[in-house]
Parts: sequence; structure tokens; C-alpha cells
Amino acid sequence: MDIFLLGHVAAWALLTTQLLLLIPGLPLVAFAILITLGRRLGRRSAWLAVAALLGSFLCTLYIAPFVFQGNQLEVTWAWLVPASSWTIGFAVDGLNWIILFVVTLIGTMIAIYSIGYMHDDPRFSRFFAYFSLFCASMLTLVMANHFVLLYVGWELVGLCSYLLISFWFEKPAAAEAGRKAFLTTRVGDTGLLLGILLLATTAGTLQFGDLRSVAEQLPAGLLTLISVLVFIGAAGKSAQFPLHVWLPDAMEGPTPVSALIHAATMVAAGVYLVARTLPLFTPESLQIVLVIGLITHLFAGTVALTQTDIKRILAYSTLSQLGLMMTALGLGAVSAAMFHLFTHAFFKALLFLGAGSVIHATHEQELSKLGGLRKHMPVTATLFLIASLSMGGLVFLSGFWSKDAILIAARHTSPTVLWLLLAGAVMTAAYSLRLYWRCFHGAAHASGHEHAPHESPLIMTGPMTLLGVGAALIGLLGSPWNHEFFSLLGEHEAHGLDVPILLLSTAVLVTGALLAWVVGVQRRNLLPAGLRPLGHRLYGWALNKYYVDEAYQRWLIAPLLGLMQAMARVDQVAIDGTVNNVGRFGRWTGETKAWIDRVFVDGLVNGVALTVRGFGGVLRWVQTGIVQQYLLIVVVSVVVLSFIMRR
Repeated sequence: MDIFLLGHVAAWALLTTQLLLLIPGLPLVAFAILITLGRRLGRRSAWLAVAALLGSFLCTLYIAPFVFQGNQLEVTWAWLVPASSWTIGFAVDGLNWIILFVVTLIGTMIAIYSIGYMHDDPRFSRFFAYFSLFCASMLTLVMANHFVLLYVGWELVGLCSYLLISFWFEKPAAAEAGRKAFLTTRVGDTGLLLGILLLATTAGTLQFGDLRSVAEQLPAGLLTLISVLVFIGAAGKSAQFPLHVWLPDAMEGPTPVSALIHAATMVAAGVYLVARTLPLFTPESLQIVLVIGLITHLFAGTVALTQTDIKRILAYSTLSQLGLMMTALGLGAVSAAMFHLFTHAFFKALLFLGAGSVIHATHEQELSKLGGLRKHMPVTATLFLIASLSMGGLVFLSGFWSKDAILIAARHTSPTVLWLLLAGAVMTAAYSLRLYWRCFHGAAHASGHEHAPHESPLIMTGPMTLLGVGAALIGLLGSPWNHEFFSLLGEHEAHGLDVPILLLSTAVLVTGALLAWVVGVQRRNLLPAGLRPLGHRLYGWALNKYYVDEAYQRWLIAPLLGLMQAMARVDQVAIDGTVNNVGRFGRWTGETKAWIDRVFVDGLVNGVALTVRGFGGVLRWVQTGIVQQYLLIVVVSVVVLSFIMRR
């Protein structure tokens, strides 16, 4: 009986391990089918994407008991050649199981919602193909047990964000936003790549399981450099200051894409990377994470208070909350940071889907053209309020528990950080409730459209309702009465209810709500007369996002464009033989460049073209379209291969 039981357990463990391949594999297969046969499948293509993500979610649930017992599941294979000393593969423990749960569950909800939101789009199947690839890439990134495999998923996530943000590429703003996201995150990716290469050359390993031993072997200065480079990559993906500029412009993509990027996938990647590689971080590099996180949290919070586009308010809200998570990581509170990432995914996805519901019903996203929607859209309004109060930190809602976990960590580590985080919490409550009140209450504004606002269909409100349940209750998994979440991350000591922090959080929420109503809705100026000019100036800075984009344009983009234009003029000298005030050196440089272009660059390009054309000419004799000839080739090939193998 014992042998039978042992065999049963071993078989179950083997099956559980093999299921790891299905978690990213199912959406990847869905992408392959949709990108080739999507047009033939028509509307059914969406349900294929939903089924693939739902299958990944069920696999994630199936392995949960094994992970909750403190075990790690792993499936590996040799890298490049069977005899390689490096192995890569997938591994799941408590830390990345949380992200798997978030990506698969919320991704499924967003995919179902997208069926209603994108129903009239001419590239319907292509959207779900990109959507599936995005989720598969994120799952690969999260499950990787090796930096190389993580980097593959990391770059695929960047590619998919470009494809989805610029999905409506016929709009110049959307095309530009996609390019901006791609190029900005490449800056961070370069830092991550350098960190990976430096770690490989100095430590000789890129396995995540070896990071603790590596941290004990390498000098502190080298560890600081490696961890800062890794953090640069995380700052790019999680849009930390000053690499945050791509995230607000990402709102040009379809709203479900905004929900997917801002809640469940791409922006969570940077937070996860820092949490996974935290053994490499020294006190000096953690201080950098803390400072950047605080700057991002407060900077984005002030900007969110001034914006009038509902999606951009939520975009800067995401920046602020990501800064809060990075602050927690800088304090060393990994569990608190991951807990807030977990709850934030639910209420932020709901907020974006609620905004999409409003846009779907009114075709407007400017607060000045919205208002009074509660009576027309009661379900959306109720769910939006739950998400807003959860993000604002209402007692016993999900956001309250995760935000307070970070505040408790700050109270035990740095009182200064605690007070700065409380100021950020006031802004969070203010901009979330300002958005709700301005959008759903007050006088209705004429939108210029023939039809009155209406509630979204069930295919959209159904997923929103499930997310609303999560936004309200999922935080109980980390409450003092249920320590399941923190146990998953290895913290077995239960935390009691911190009454001072609870009272501070309540006071913060009330203060933020009053500011939102008095300043954001009634438009009253509470500043004394002498401070109002300064207040107007600060408001102008925040409204214009502190001119960060303009600084990039002036000090980085414009000089690079000027350099390229100068090089183009030198090329023109080489072409037409005119000097055009570039001087003898410029003419000599142009002639040299022309010779290099003609001999090396053109020779290489033309050589590749001739090679491809030559192979194409050979294959043209094989690809005739005659089935009988294909059968003859198969038969001859089988005979030849059998003869070779027999020898």
C-alpha cells in the first residue's frame, strides 16, 4: 500500500511538473493558430484566446496545493546542446505563483471583456493573437528559472506592448505612442542586459536559485553595480522616474490593452524582477530603489490630481502605485510590495475596464464632457466606486490591507518615509474619488452624440463584476485573520491589526475625499491669497507633467536629430560632389562614407539578396504545386534516409 501511495504521489508530482509547460504554452499555441487562421475563425478567435488563458488559469490552480506547502516545481532542459553545463527551464514557487494567478485570472477577465469592447474592430482576430502572445510572454518571463529565459520573455513583452499600444496604427498618436514605449523601455532593457552579462562573467551562473550564494561571493561594489543595472531594466518596464514617459502615452491603445499592461502584465514585470533578484541588492542599491520609488509615487500622484482625461488619470495613478511598490522593495518589505501588486491588479484592472465602459457608452473620455452617468450606468458606477475606494484605502477593502502593510513596514524602518507615503495616500484618495464624482455624479454634459449613455453589455459588465469582488475581498488573504498570502512568501509569523496605522489610513482617506470634493469637484481654492500665485504655478507644472517630455525633446531628441541631419548632409556631399559649407574635411568624410557604403554595406545587402534569390531559384523547381511530384519527393526521401540510417 505504501508503494502504491508513493507511486501515486510521484505520478502526481510528474504530472504537476509537466503542467508547467502548459501555462505559457496554451496562449502561445493560441497565438500561432490565431495569427495564421484568425480571419477564417472570425468571432470564434476571441473564444480561443479566452479558452487558452482559462486553461492556463486552471493549471495554475492545479499546482497551488503543491506550492502552498512550500515546495517548488521545476522543469528544465539543457541550453543549446545536451552536454551544456547550463540548464534553463520553468520553476514555480510562492513568489511567482502569485503573478501567474494574477496574469491568468485577470487576463481571462480582460479577454472576455474585450469581446464586447472590440466587437466592431476590423482587426478583431489579430487583436486576440497579439493579446495571447502578450500573456504567453509574460508567463514565460515570470516562470523562468534563468536570466536568459527571463530576458527572452522580457523582450517579447516589449514587442507585444508595441504591437498592442500602436494597434490602431492608422492614428498618428497611437503609432507614435507605440514607438515611444518601445524605445523608452529599450533604454531600461540595455541596463538589464549589461547586468546579466556582468553577472555571467563574474559569477559564472545565471540561475535564480544561485543568487544567494553569488551574493556571498562577489564584492559589495560589484554587487551594487549589477543590482543597479538590473534595477534600470525594472525601472523601464515598471515606468519609474525618469523612464516613466512611455506609460501615459500608452493610453492611445485600446482600453483593454491599458488594463492588461497597467494591471496584470508589463508594469508588474519590473516589480517582480526586483523581488526575484533582491539577494543581489546591497544597502546602497536598495537606497536607490527607495528614492526612485518615492519620487515616482509623489511625482505621479501630483500629476494625476491635475489631469482631465480619465485614462491618463488612471495611467498616472498606476505610476504612483508602482512607485509605492518600489518604495516597499527599497525598504526590504518584499511581501508587502507583492501583496500590493496582487490587490492593485484587481482594482486597477476594474478601473480601466470601468473607464472603457464609459468610453464605450459615451465616446468621450474628457471629464469636462462627462457627468451624471450613474443613473444611466448603475452597474459600472457601483463597480467603479468599489475600485476607487479600494485604491483610496477604505477600511476592510483590498487596497486597505496591502497599503497598510507597506505603511507598517515604513513605520518600523523610516518615519520620514512613512510621512511621505501618507502624503501620497492623501493624493491617491483625492484623485480616485475626484475621478468617480466628476464622471458619475453632478450634472450631465452634452456629448454631441445622438444616443444617450447606456450600460455596457453583460459580456463587459460580467468580468467587471468578478473583478469588483476581487477588489473588495481578495485583500482578506493578507489580513490579520488570514495569513495565507504571507505564508506563501515564507512569512509564517502572523501580523496583528495595527490600530495606529488603521486610524492614520482612515484619516488619510477622509482628508483625500474632502480635498477631492472641495477642490476637485466644487473647484474651491483653499490657499490663502498670498500663496495662490505659487499654487497656480505648481498646478501648471503638474498639469504639464513637470515638462519632462519637453526636456527630453530639447536636450536629447533634438540634438540626436541634429546630428543625424548633419550626417545626412555629409552623405549628400558624397552623392552630388558639392561642398555646401562643410569644408574639405567634410567632403573627404563624405567620399569615404560613400566608398564604405558602396563596397561594404551595399555589397553585404546585395550579396544577401543574391543568395536568397539563388536558393529561391533552386526551390522553385521543387515547389511546383503538383501533388504527384510532392509525393514522389516524399517517397524518394524516405528511401534515401532509410538507406543512410541502415548504414
